[in-house]
Amino acid sequence: MSNSSQLNVLNNDFTLTITDEAAKRVRDVVNGGLPETAGLRVGVVGGGCSGLTYDVIIVVGPQPGDTILEINNTRVFVNESSAQYLNGMIVDWISSMQESRFVFQNPNETGNCGCGKSFSVDTASSQQSSGQ
Repeated sequence: MSNSSQLNVLNNDFTLTITDEAAKRVRDVVNGGLPETAGLRVGVVGGGCSGLTYDVIIVVGPQPGDTILEINNTRVFVNESSAQYLNGMIVDWISSMQESRFVFQNPNETGNCGCGKSFSVDTASSQQSSGQ
């Protein structure tokens, strides 16, 4: 996973890191014909065998309730209800002959499924760390 020292603060208790490779991937897609309002939307939805899955997609703009961040010269939209699960997370991009995808290093994860598609968190700890 590459290093990026650029963090952005959503509030006093929230940080999210977008690595250089992930930021470049988002900018490449956005610069390929999307409006300048476009960016990476990061969230969490219920599902998978461990309970939660990442919902990460490049979109043309924020949705109501999203917080708009500028991280590593990239627009990032964070779904407000997902922030408690994403605090401290690093988003990276890997690309090989076998696969290309975003990958996540999330300190809030307390478990994940064997296929790597879903994860679980200790809800009480994530709410305390986000100040809720």
